[in-house]
Amino acid sequence: MKIFEIILAANFFSFYFIVQNNLPKKWNLDFKPLNCTLCLTAWIGLVLYLLPFVVTEATLCMFASGVIAPFFRNFLNNLYESKRP
Repeated sequence: MKIFEIILAANFFSFYFIVQNNLPKKWNLDFKPLNCTLCLTAWIGLVLYLLPFVVTEATLCMFASGVIAPFFRNFLNNLYESKRP
């Protein structure tokens, strides 16, 4: 189960960092591995594997929330709009 959580945390971190916020371009860090989702996921996975597990859990909670929140907001907005007369 620990490996699965590390993989999820690394993927959510990379997606949030690169795709949702485009931070490498905003911070002028547009080079590999920081601008490549696959590369960054692999390196973050390695780092999380070597760090204490509490760091993985914190990363998973923080970035999963950040990635899932926009989808959940859209779902609730669509649900609200469909109930309006």
